[in-house]
Amino acid sequence: MTQEGSQKSDKGIQVVDFNKAREEKLEEKRRKTERIFFRQLLGIYSVVGDNEIRQVELCDVSDDGLAFKIPYDANNPWPGDLKELPLRLYFTQDTYLPANVRIENSRPLIEDGIRYIRYGCSIDKTVSSYSAFKGFVNFLQLYSVHVHKDDGNLTFFYL
Repeated sequence: MTQEGSQKSDKGIQVVDFNKAREEKLEEKRRKTERIFFRQLLGIYSVVGDNEIRQVELCDVSDDGLAFKIPYDANNPWPGDLKELPLRLYFTQDTYLPANVRIENSRPLIEDGIRYIRYGCSIDKTVSSYSAFKGFVNFLQLYSVHVHKDDGNLTFFYL
């Protein structure tokens, strides 16, 4: 293989695997769409301790789990012994979808000069809200395939 999704034939001609290239483009589009959705339309919070709620930034979701990141704050560190935690996915200011996750791994991350800790989590599939979470993940996958950007090329008339 010379490049991702392409290989050289016996005659030195580069052959491109269009299916693989298409899959890679769809995955890139899905991740970009998810990031926009997570940052602009969805508020994600974690319940820490008895009565503290902290905002987290969702990075990725799947049927099996999710990844989130939090800014590193030496004055208010994330509890290091925390392995299981409830998350709240707020779709409006006062309604949320609960999800219970187990932290499987963590790693430091620097993005745009900001220091974060990124957590990879598995999701508890035994809770009753899991079917709604799975539907949400399915929606995101379908949405990212069919979404179109509004370029403002149409004129709207109001009556």
